Amino acid sequence: MQGYAAAKDRPGPDEAWTRQVGFVERHHNGRLLLRGTFAGHYLDVDEGDRASQTGAGTGAVAGGLVGALLGPAGVALGLLIGGGIGSHLGTATDTEAEPAELAEQLRAAVPRSSSAIVLIAGTADVDEMVAALGDGVSELTRHALTAQQQAALEASLGAAPPAANDH
Repeated sequence: MQGYAAAKDRPGPDEAWTRQVGFVERHHNGRLLLRGTFAGHYLDVDEGDRASQTGAGTGAVAGGLVGALLGPAGVALGLLIGGGIGSHLGTATDTEAEPAELAEQLRAAVPRSSSAIVLIAGTADVDEMVAALGDGVSELTRHALTAQQQAALEASLGAAPPAANDH
């Protein structure tokens, strides 16, 4: 990621690839964090963020009511404990839709406890990125997508909003 920052901060106009990249972190537990532009769609997906805000609210109210029997300190403790339990037992309805096909491919490509810069673009843009990052790249993997893989990727990203175009 430092290589990206250095390439982006160079004098002169930004190269097109700098607006087309996505960043991936794969944590030691295997969960992914996806941020940035992936095939023209903006993603901000954190697989570690699977708490239910609705469940937390319901749990906090229930805990607060039970805690009211113990006085003001009980209410505070009940709100805290009830909210925590509810957030993990409730349905995670307010999390981002995860593009399953993309996540599966990235999980296979990015080792645990690692990060990656992903660019899904034409050959010229990829060549520019590789040149700009230079020796700062510890490992480089390039894949040409088949028409079938491209279609699966687009279907996987269908729910994600289009990325902002800063041209």
